[in-house]
Amino acid sequence: MRCLLTFLLLLIYSTGFSCYNEYYALDAKGHFHQMGMGEIRFQKNFDQRQIERKLIQLEEKLQTKADFKLLSDYGLYLVKGGKVKEARVLFETLAKAYPNEYSIIANLGTTYELLGENEKALEYIRKGLKINPNSHGGSEWIHVKILLAKIALNKDADYLKNASVLNLNARQESSEAIRKQLYIQLKERFPFCKGPDPIMADLFIDLGDCYAETISFEHAKGLYEIAQFYYQTDQRVANEKIELVRRLRSKYADSVPTKPGVFERSMIEKVGGIPYKSYLQDPNSDNYQVDWSKIETDPDKLLNYLGLERVVEEISNSETPKAKDTPKEQGKIPETKKKADNSMLWIGLTLTILIVSIFTYFRAKKK
Repeated sequence: MRCLLTFLLLLIYSTGFSCYNEYYALDAKGHFHQMGMGEIRFQKNFDQRQIERKLIQLEEKLQTKADFKLLSDYGLYLVKGGKVKEARVLFETLAKAYPNEYSIIANLGTTYELLGENEKALEYIRKGLKINPNSHGGSEWIHVKILLAKIALNKDADYLKNASVLNLNARQESSEAIRKQLYIQLKERFPFCKGPDPIMADLFIDLGDCYAETISFEHAKGLYEIAQFYYQTDQRVANEKIELVRRLRSKYADSVPTKPGVFERSMIEKVGGIPYKSYLQDPNSDNYQVDWSKIETDPDKLLNYLGLERVVEEISNSETPKAKDTPKEQGKIPETKKKADNSMLWIGLTLTILIVSIFTYFRAKKK
């Protein structure tokens, strides 16, 4: 009986592998790589049901456990739900209380970015990068570059016509590490960034270049099309890139990889003709909206769970109101007022002397 069972298991195992399906891709140099059809995904929106559920769960935990990490997570889900200003208050206060906590500092930086305060965002993203240079797979240097590009674009609307966000060289485009880091950043940014967006378009062109050089020119084509159609990049640039992919496709049309060992019996299929929309997912396709009546959004009440009071943002020197008189200065006459009073005294004295002199003259003459 044991032998029969073993035989059946081996038969199933063998049969399973005999009908195994595998995809492969080619890079721009004609090298083969294992890569499936569904390995690149970008979410167009956040899952609003998940946001609602998470916020309710986090508040329940905060009611019994005063943990700043829970409140930081709460702020993150507020941001994903569109309550960015409320989250800002939380992160500013938490950053004051926990200045070396990477997640809080990074979340505050991203919150400033979403509010269009790119200089502040850059300050905190750089600070976070110093605290934890390996965060997000070591990709936060890209976030810094993005913020620098945003600041430059605010000063010069034509900035990206003569430059790119990352300015990658050929060696960097051939780096698997940079390809992975750029994918991480774009995957995280995607639901926040709707098209048209020149910075995202530029980054997707770079990501396409990285894929073409390191793993798959067919996937690169799909990424170029995201830049072209979703983020509306310069059509000329996108068309040139896509035409290059078509030439590579023709060049390697007859290339077939050899697969040693167990995969010799596999059905091996070349990746090709991928529509860019297949990369895009929408976890909120039914447009569900968070029921905010169930959610606490008052920052002061949320901070109270940790016994914290909101940080009042410091006013710059140019906007600082005049300070009130100190106790020692109260009752003193300002110097400018003293000078004005002295001037009036001399004018009054002069007029009095003049009037007395005239009166004395006419009285003497009358006698």
